Amino acid sequence: MVTLISLEEFVLEYRIYLIIAASILAALVITLTILLIVKRNKKGQGKVNAKPVSKSAYMEALGGEDNILEHTRKGSRIELKLKDYEALDKEKIKEAGVDGFIKMSDRLTLVIKGNAETVEKTLFGTNED
Repeated sequence: MVTLISLEEFVLEYRIYLIIAASILAALVITLTILLIVKRNKKGQGKVNAKPVSKSAYMEALGGEDNILEHTRKGSRIELKLKDYEALDKEKIKEAGVDGFIKMSDRLTLVIKGNAETVEKTLFGTNED
């Protein structure tokens, strides 16, 4: 036959197990919180690109200023429309600081992690080399 006990009796009888379970749960929550904070801090540190932007290096790699017809920045990418895509020097564009690029039939997309705005201002704004 099954006997029912009150909540008070249950807590008194099994309090050691309840304390252990609550301690494990608290330790798990604290550990996950610390891991999340550390992960967020590491993400933020990778955004700064210490390499200075050289306008002349970019322009040389892109075939000169006359070769660039249009430019648009979208996040970490700069989309370019060029006159002559054969003038693009793939090795020099990587040396200039581009993390990657996508060459399509009518545009070139430069992938620049963390400092695309700085690169755009240097190439097409008031900043000079």
